[in-house]
Order: sequence, then structure tokens, then C-alpha cells
Amino acid sequence: MGLFDKLLKGAVDAIDNAAAKNGNGPTGLKDLFNQAMDKKNEAINGSSSSTASSKPSTATTSSTSSSKRSNCAYTRPTYHTSPEVLATGNVPAKPSRKVDFEIYDGEDGEIRTKVTFDLSGDFLDTDGDICYIASYLPNINDDDYDSGYSDDNTPLFGVVDAPDNKIYELIKKVENGGVPDDALMYLPVNDMGPYVRFKAKVEDRGRATYFYYCPLYEHCDLKCQFGVSYNSDSFGTPLEKKLMAAVDEAVRTIQKEIIEVKDRPFR
Repeated sequence: MGLFDKLLKGAVDAIDNAAAKNGNGPTGLKDLFNQAMDKKNEAINGSSSSTASSKPSTATTSSTSSSKRSNCAYTRPTYHTSPEVLATGNVPAKPSRKVDFEIYDGEDGEIRTKVTFDLSGDFLDTDGDICYIASYLPNINDDDYDSGYSDDNTPLFGVVDAPDNKIYELIKKVENGGVPDDALMYLPVNDMGPYVRFKAKVEDRGRATYFYYCPLYEHCDLKCQFGVSYNSDSFGTPLEKKLMAAVDEAVRTIQKEIIEVKDRPFR
């Protein structure tokens, strides 16, 4: 086996090991590599590689299953809302609680502002590097909850500064006088206080986000959104209505209070 072949084999092994650690393996790349080496050796000297010929090739004995495995590493995740979670849509929400967090407005973040709102007790605070995030866990008591919990299938409420993605582009389009053409729902809002512009629902690869655009910042160009993300298989269910109602309440009760303005005389 030449140097290039050894390097290629090392890359195949590294990919398989990484996939296994992340729960995505086996990828089937080793089988494809051995097949390629067989073809190469047969073309050169009419014999298969000793490594591959010492045992039957998986592709030879079951080409269909090998093909399916080789696609596993590139398959998009499948989001699935469990029947237990869907059933909670028919259960009244727990009493709401007051949530507060801080933002820093101004050209140099000199305006320290506290934001408060009411949120359904079905959501529990979750650790994160954004303004505020909470997981929908109506069947878990706060005392038994680990704030580091993470599950891609769990609905998440969040107050975030929209990143450079589909939602950010949607907000920019509306601000420039346009109407989004790829939103599942879009509705201007003018009766929920001074911090609300519109609400919308978008879908991206199996996950939906229902959100309000709430420009909390007055002196910098950050696109703040209040919303909930959940699996698209919840569309039209009582669970979706319950999640949306929680966002509606949160936005309807938003309040801001400036608690400190730092003096920056040398700007």
C-alpha cells in the first residue's frame, strides 16, 4: 500500500471513529475503501488486496445494506415529537412566572436595561449563551431539573438576537418595506405595545419557529426575537397552540427599565 493509500485509509478510519463517537456510525466507508483497493490491485496485477481478500467484502455479500450504511453519515436528523409530549397540549399550562434578563444598549453598550415578561410555568430555565432560553418540560418539577438539559426534540422558548439566518433575512426584508414570501405565517402587529413589530412562523429542515420581532435595542442594530421552536410534526396540534399561546403572553407582558447608564466622556 503506497503512501497516498495509507493517508486515505487513515482518513477513512478517522471519519468512522468520529461518526461512532457522535452516534452516526458505521458509515460504510471502510467497505468502500476495501472495494476500491480490490479494483486497483486487480487492475495492476489481477489480484485483490490481502486485507480485503481475507474475508468476504460486505458490499459483495450485501450491497444493499452497505449502500444504506454509507449514506447514514449524511442523512439529516429526523425530529420526532413523542406521544407523551404531544399529549401535554391538552393539559392546562402551569401558572406563569416573572422572567427577567439584562441587555446592554448604546453604541458601546453603556445603557444597561432590564427586560421582564411573564412566561408559562411549563418552561424551565436552560443554560445558554443567548439572552434567555427555556425548555418546555411540563412534566418535570423545577427542583428535579438540570438546567444543562438539552434535547433537540424538546420545544425551546428563546429571546435571542437573530443570527445571520432565515429569520434575520426575513426581518431585514420587512424593515425594508417588503413582505416575506417564504414564511408559513406573517402578520404585522400594532396592538401589543411599543416593542412589537410583527409575528411570523418559519420552517427549516423539520423544525419550526413561531416568533415576534421585538426591537428592544434603540441604539444598535440587533434584531431581537421572542419565540418558540418545535418539531414540524406538531403543526395543527393542541401542543402547537399551547406553545404559541406562551409566546403571545410573554410578548404581551414585555417591560423595559433602564437601570444604569455608564458615563463614556472620551468616546
